[in-house]
Amino acid sequence: MSSNRRGKIKEHLEGVHRNTEAIKTHCVKCLELIGDDNSLVTEVIRKLGDVTELLDEFVQNAWSNI
Repeated sequence: MSSNRRGKIKEHLEGVHRNTEAIKTHCVKCLELIGDDNSLVTEVIRKLGDVTELLDEFVQNAWSNI
């Protein structure tokens, strides 16, 4: 565990990144289970994955600029 503020912030951002990876994994698994059965739910899950990807990009940019 880092003792300085910069290091702690980076650790928390890394945690956010790991969680976004988990969200994307779960979205893929949901899409596999839904298949072609429900186009509305499929679209919602895809958009959730897209938003999560965007969040991950923001976090990685912040991490690299600290």
